[in-house]
Amino acid sequence: MNRILAIFKRELAAYFRSPIGYVLFAIYMAIGGLYFAFSVMQSFGSMVYEIGFLQSFLFIVIPILTMRVFSEERKNGTEVLLYTSPASTFEIVISKYAASLAMFLSMTAGTLIHMLLLLGFGGHIGIDTLGAYIAFIFLGASFIAIGVFASALTENQIIAAVISLIILFALTLMDAISNIVGDGIASLLSKIDVFNWFSDTQIDGVGSAITAGLNWINPNTRLDNYINGIFELSPIIFFVSLIAVFLFLTTRIIEKRRWSQR
Repeated sequence: MNRILAIFKRELAAYFRSPIGYVLFAIYMAIGGLYFAFSVMQSFGSMVYEIGFLQSFLFIVIPILTMRVFSEERKNGTEVLLYTSPASTFEIVISKYAASLAMFLSMTAGTLIHMLLLLGFGGHIGIDTLGAYIAFIFLGASFIAIGVFASALTENQIIAAVISLIILFALTLMDAISNIVGDGIASLLSKIDVFNWFSDTQIDGVGSAITAGLNWINPNTRLDNYINGIFELSPIIFFVSLIAVFLFLTTRIIEKRRWSQR
């Protein structure tokens, strides 16, 4: 635990030893603040709208937040010191992930100022706001795990950011992608079925099944009920599993590289 805490503190402090932490925090708050001022406050609406607006920028914010996590170590040559330390690979990965998550939570906590302002002006804060925050945090936590994984793949921070951006952008557009893939496969089946072995209903059913299957892995729709104030356990299990998968993959990548240093 002491090793995890030591690496966590070092990684979190690194965000504020360079301009990136301050710049990212300022941009994040500026985006949220402008939306809050010109939309939420104008109609004294719900904070759910601002959280939803910020969610649409996560596929840009998270890659910038996580691009340096492992890439910077490789570029500066300090990864050798890290890999030869007494800390296990899992401790290294979980510490770096926790530091990025803490930074993200700090940025999200800044929006609580908007909540206080809204309350002061008689705005509405209900169970839907709590659900929206929970959904937003779990979505951000899973995106951070993907970003950390991308950072472990390369020593170039820009490439790491681009890899995670592509993955997160694809997940953000999963609704459209799933419909295109499902309709495309259904159309392909209808064209190659020259002997009319399948009915139109069966072909459409295959396309619908593929669309539903792709939407099942869409993290953006997993927490819709939370935003409506309906709390379920299955979405949380999904996100925890998603985080665990990408942290495991990151651990395997770092473990392989760590042994190559010995």
